[in-house]
Amino acid sequence: MTSPAWITRVLSREYLAGATVDIQGDSSSTPEIYAGVQLTGAGHQFLAWWQEARGTDPIPAANAVSPRALRQILPYIRYMSWTGPEQLIFRIYGSALAEATGFDLTGVDLFGLGDYPTRQLDIARLKALHEMPCGVIMQREMRGFDGSTNICELVTLPIAPAADGNPRLIGTIVPVEVQEDIWTKKLRMDLEPELKRAVFIDTGHGVPDPLLGMEC
Repeated sequence: MTSPAWITRVLSREYLAGATVDIQGDSSSTPEIYAGVQLTGAGHQFLAWWQEARGTDPIPAANAVSPRALRQILPYIRYMSWTGPEQLIFRIYGSALAEATGFDLTGVDLFGLGDYPTRQLDIARLKALHEMPCGVIMQREMRGFDGSTNICELVTLPIAPAADGNPRLIGTIVPVEVQEDIWTKKLRMDLEPELKRAVFIDTGHGVPDPLLGMEC
């Protein structure tokens, strides 16, 4: 089945390279490299938006999450809520992510998709984002049904609870490199993506102790 034209556009290398966020300030004040990991353009734009959205608070309020400000990278956004100790529900799962994986995970529990060896470490890593607070950059190798391997960048940052009292996370998933003019691969969700790098972003309140083993 042919994808709609608007989906094809946001999956293009040209679109992703030029995607920006609407902020009042200058993204050049936001660092692009953390522990030797270079952010993608979209990841850097997203982090600059988060920094501005929080204002003088440690993390942004839920009502500071503006789809309008994020509209160019919204197809690559995932927005989640903790609804239990190990339940992280997708509130928004971007259209580009749904197209690349073949699934719309909106309403799905990320950690309810199945058990795997590093599940508890992944939960602890994401829980730490509110505890510090801080952010995290992960690079995961995801496999396509065509046998290809694709390094994807996941930038994840904390958002304060809304009226429901549930802490929220917001993040992007983008390919580190897009070789094709248009991304057409379907990524396998039945295989655990191999974690290549995980580094925390110090947003002014420190990062977890390296001895905890949550970075690599």
